[in-house]
Amino acid sequence: MTGFAVTRLTVLGLALAILTPGLAKADEHGEEPPAKQMEAPAQPPVDIRPKAETKAPAAVKAPFEIVRSLDALQDQIVQGNAAAQNALPHIIAQMGEKLMAADPQSWRQVKNARAVITYTLSGGQVRVIRHVIQLGNSPELEKKIMDGALAYVEGQEPKAKQLLMDINARSLPSSLGGHVALVQAMLISHDDPGKSYDLLDLARVLAPGTLVEETALRREVFNLSEGGNLNKYVLLSSQYLRRFQNSLYAENFKQRFSSTVIRFGMTGEPGQFNKIVNSISELEPNDQLHLFMLIAQTAILNGNVAIARVASEKAIEVAKEGSKDVPRAKLYEAAALILTNNYDQGIAKLKEVDVSRMPKHDAEFKAAILSIAKQIRQWPEMAGSEDDPEPKPNPLAPGRDATAAASAEPAIDLAQKAISDTDQLLQEHGH
Repeated sequence: MTGFAVTRLTVLGLALAILTPGLAKADEHGEEPPAKQMEAPAQPPVDIRPKAETKAPAAVKAPFEIVRSLDALQDQIVQGNAAAQNALPHIIAQMGEKLMAADPQSWRQVKNARAVITYTLSGGQVRVIRHVIQLGNSPELEKKIMDGALAYVEGQEPKAKQLLMDINARSLPSSLGGHVALVQAMLISHDDPGKSYDLLDLARVLAPGTLVEETALRREVFNLSEGGNLNKYVLLSSQYLRRFQNSLYAENFKQRFSSTVIRFGMTGEPGQFNKIVNSISELEPNDQLHLFMLIAQTAILNGNVAIARVASEKAIEVAKEGSKDVPRAKLYEAAALILTNNYDQGIAKLKEVDVSRMPKHDAEFKAAILSIAKQIRQWPEMAGSEDDPEPKPNPLAPGRDATAAASAEPAIDLAQKAISDTDQLLQEHGH
């Protein structure tokens, strides 16, 4: 073998020794290669993932952040969320605990001081604002409003007027300004109704779509119902029913509205109901329909047949043909006609009304009207033999026992009064 060949073998051997040290070592000691040995126990893998950091305690919210959610909760009440209304007292109590535990120095900040005022005027716990006032470190203006708010919720109206009436609600953030304007309006509602209306309008402008606006609008309508601008009364009533028809306070509003309209129509000055009808007729068709139907329903239930007839006829005029509102309006019209000289016409119209697709209460209403109709037209049956060939005497004839007729008297009296009232009202409307 040449020297060159030996050199190549030497180099190759060194390379193999370097690349396969295990084989070389095994050969030296006469051991088997690693592939034939029993494998060593596997070592647990090393966890190279970063260790989870310990969570830091949640940051304590500032008072203004705590109170912020109260507006959202009250907005849900305006939208008809009964669960939100039921949860409100619990939420207010929880907020009270957190506000009482807030850093005393936090009340030096204007936004936190204003937050506790909003909390108080939204039905919050009085102890909270009293605690903040006692700390004595809030800004001067906010401290004055706090004192006035506390006086108001505690029923100290003279003190509340002294502290709050010179506050410019427009200079405050819209949410707080709406609350202040609403309180100011209530404080002077008896002393200065005109200014009270202006403040209610301001509250609505400052806090649109909130419980503040809903309350201000409802309050303004109720104040107008006691005597005021009739056109504005109808206009604002329509606006309330359009904007807040789902409010949890809407049902009470509807009842009071319709009762007020009936009172205007029956006991107000001559032509008062005409003004109401004319005012409603200037509104959008859907608003007209809503109000006329509401008036007709309430009038029927209260026995004010004349108003019920006019309102139901107006509802039929503006209802879209084929809509579910048409049969309902005709139901009210038929009920009104039955209690007038147009009894037969009313019965015919009532039988034409199909209540199969109407709410259950409408079907029950139709059944009740039919029952009343029978009392008006049919004489109560007298006891006697079935074989008696003589006709049954008129139970209302002189000398007869009036006990049997007594059950029909209320319905008859109602019908006679309705005829008189209807004739007078229909004459005013040119029927």
